[in-house]
Parts: sequence; C-alpha cells; structure tokens
Amino acid sequence: MSEQQQLNGAGAVQHLQEIVDHQRACMMITAPKQDPPHSRPMAVAEVDDEGNFWFITLVHSDKCVDLKQDPHVHLHFANPKAQEYLSIYGRGEVVNDPARVKELWNPIARAWVPDGVDNPDLRLLKVVPEDGYYWDTKDGTLIAAVKIMVAALGVGTKDGGIEGKIRV
Repeated sequence: MSEQQQLNGAGAVQHLQEIVDHQRACMMITAPKQDPPHSRPMAVAEVDDEGNFWFITLVHSDKCVDLKQDPHVHLHFANPKAQEYLSIYGRGEVVNDPARVKELWNPIARAWVPDGVDNPDLRLLKVVPEDGYYWDTKDGTLIAAVKIMVAALGVGTKDGGIEGKIRV
C-alpha cells in the first residue's frame, strides 16, 4: 500500500520538473471524447516554473488540428526503471512565438522538422495542467522492489511508494 501525499503549488511544480527530467517522453492524448482518442509519443521541451508543459510541434499536425476542436489533453509518463509515473489532465494551446521556439529548440527535433528552427510552420504546444496524479517510490527502486517481493510472500504490505493528487 502506498502513502498518500498531495502536492500543490511550488512543491507540485518541482515534482513535475523532477519526473520530466528523468523521463521526457510521454504519451499525449488529444480528442479524448473520440473513440478511440488520438494518442502519440511526444518529448517535453520544458516544464516551466508555473508547471506548464511545452512541446515543439508543427502547426498543421493532427494534434494542433485536434486542439482547435477540443483543447483537452492528457499526458501520461511512465518511467518503470525509476518507479515514477505521472498522469496530467489539462488544456492545450498552440503558441506562435519564434523567439521561444529558438530557446526550446534542440537538435533531436530536426528528425521531425528537417528545415530546422526557422521552419515557418514551427510552433509550440503549451499544456496548462488542471489536474494530475503521480506515483513514485520514496525509497529508491531497489528497496521498493525488495518490499514488493516481501509483501508478495505475505510478510509485509507496504511497498514504500508515494502517490497522490498533484495541482500547480
């Protein structure tokens, strides 16, 4: 059983930044009311000091088209190696800010944007979190694994994990 710990404000933002520093890739779901919703892997360029998630994208991409119809976005992060998981629900918006794109640009983005940082269709996708939930371990993965094995043998029940709501 995990310990419940709710995170708010600056503590929540710091925890979001730590999780994303360990695992930048997430699954981004748009058009959540459609069956099935649209899902694709995305790399977070930054989690800013207000807790907003920033992604580099192209203005004509399916995700940008989806956001015009429904701004709701789900982000799901999984880092099994570090036993860190995060689910964020928020609103997405497409931002046209060439100076900010240059700040957040990284060479790996060239794989998806061959023209580079000066591509006129380059945009930022900003996700403003409205709600979220996280799960991680406070003891480290090795100790957590031992606790889980011991619990599976019927000797203990605490996995050493922490979980809770996260709001910025």
